[in-house]
Amino acid sequence: MDKREIQKDILIIGISIAIVTLLHYFTLSPKWDIHDFYRRLYYIPIILAAFKFKLKGGVLSSIIVSILYAPHIIIYFKELDIAVINRMLEMVMFIIIGAITGFLVEKDLKKKKALEIQIKKLTDLENFTQNILDSITNILIAIDRNMIIQSINKEGNEKLDMKFISTGNKIQLLFIEKERINKILLQVIQKKRKFIEVETKCRIKNNHQIDVKLYAYPLQNIHNQVEGVVIVLEDITELKILEKQVHRAEKLSAVGELASGIAHEIRNPLGIIKTISQTIYQDTKDQDTKEGLDIILHEVDRANKVIKELLDFARPNIFKKTKVSMDNEINEVLSITEKYAGQHRVKIDYIKELDTDLFIDKEKIKQAFVNLIFNSVQAMENGGNIRIKLFRRNEWVKITFEDEGAGIPEEQLEKIYEPFFTSKNYGTGLGLPITHRIIEEHNGVLEIKNRVQEGTIVNVYLPIGMEKEEKDE
Repeated sequence: MDKREIQKDILIIGISIAIVTLLHYFTLSPKWDIHDFYRRLYYIPIILAAFKFKLKGGVLSSIIVSILYAPHIIIYFKELDIAVINRMLEMVMFIIIGAITGFLVEKDLKKKKALEIQIKKLTDLENFTQNILDSITNILIAIDRNMIIQSINKEGNEKLDMKFISTGNKIQLLFIEKERINKILLQVIQKKRKFIEVETKCRIKNNHQIDVKLYAYPLQNIHNQVEGVVIVLEDITELKILEKQVHRAEKLSAVGELASGIAHEIRNPLGIIKTISQTIYQDTKDQDTKEGLDIILHEVDRANKVIKELLDFARPNIFKKTKVSMDNEINEVLSITEKYAGQHRVKIDYIKELDTDLFIDKEKIKQAFVNLIFNSVQAMENGGNIRIKLFRRNEWVKITFEDEGAGIPEEQLEKIYEPFFTSKNYGTGLGLPITHRIIEEHNGVLEIKNRVQEGTIVNVYLPIGMEKEEKDE
């Protein structure tokens, strides 16, 4: 209560007491009944003072009323009798009523304050608990015994598809493996079991899916009865991708070693075959023999080309790192590939946002970019456009290759980095694995975004300042 309100309340109470007192003193009626009515009006300012200023206000106002009322009794009655004693006892009632009312108001106010403090504590505790839940980077969901979602933390609201995960929906809608998750949750509710690190998939926004580890704990009340389940979902999509990359790297390394050994073993006899064939070709005059030798020499050259690709795949080590302008590098790649693209009715558009110098093996990166452009051209049988963009994003240079081909079928995405895998009727299936190895040797990242029937986007990320890091090592 501010100062103005206090002054206003005191003024109202004071005026009320003054009015009732003046009515007593200026009413000359010989009938005492009218004065009994006036006397009872004193209770109004007394009770008002008790409500406004509690015990102190009730007692003080009643004392003031008694002091103002007492002379009127003496003036009116002029002698002490039972009527005067009754009126004096009424003054005691003023004080008692003021004190009791003020005491009850003060007690009620204390209870309200205590209740407000408890509500504030509960609100603070709820906010603190919610802040803890919202600070957790895992998804946290609470469900009841009917598996209806009751609450979701901030991470869940931001990541999950709300048409499946809104409060009031069944939790099973969130998961791809509905029946399996349903059985797990039933065991938590019915048998109070805990489930830890159950790997499954769930739906997120934009019709995507993520790999998660599910943790399910029984939600119990103070009577140790299960009222629901607390579900924690840990996003392990990135971990799964890393596991696949490690597995692929191990597999590629093994295949590379095998390919290197085989290539060396085959290369020597092929060299002998080629030398002998060339010698016979020069010495013979028989046309049929020459035609056969032409076929042999052509096939030997083709086999040597495959062997070279095998060796490039097996040993893509970088030896000639120099400071290179990425803009110049891409322009050199375009000078090599534009004629080939033109023959296939493909136009290449190049956009440079910001050029950056990198320490790279120029020839290896050129080989990787040429492979990517050739793949894009070959993906557009009826021609189209390739868009190449050069960006700088924080500590990375990003080069994007976007085509308008048919995209990559979903079932083939897992195999595109495997050696010898190809969807074409020609080729060795080593172009993309070699490109992937070259980018990895530069501590970079090769990212493929597939758009079936719309094309493919390949993002190449190369780290800036790589040479400095290597020198520090």
